[in-house]
Amino acid sequence: MILTESMSIGEKLLSTLAITLLGMVVVFVVLVIIAYSLELLRIIFKEKPEKQVSEEKFEIKKEISEQPKTGSNEEDIDLVILITAAIAAFESKSSENIIVRSIRELPQNKNTWAAAGRQQIMSLNNINRIRR
Repeated sequence: MILTESMSIGEKLLSTLAITLLGMVVVFVVLVIIAYSLELLRIIFKEKPEKQVSEEKFEIKKEISEQPKTGSNEEDIDLVILITAAIAAFESKSSENIIVRSIRELPQNKNTWAAAGRQQIMSLNNINRIRR
């Protein structure tokens, strides 16, 4: 015996709409519960703030080779500071022993596969350094 056999078309439509609405409410409530659970987990397992590398800590060695200057001297010094800080942060060393002698721009290859391969090799080198 099917329950809907004794119902009229209007009653069937009304029960169908009620079931649909109930399903939508259940899905919405579950999504809200998931959202609050994720927010609670984010608060509980809050990541520690990473160390901010200050540019002021890194000094520049004056042993930069003479290259043709394309920009202003101040922009070049800022670029050397940033590159020195990046190298020191990557190597986890002080910048006192790092000397930037020249900076040259490499031509960009438009081959995205080559760029992805270089990125993979660099990440593997970083993993190998961490393991040592």
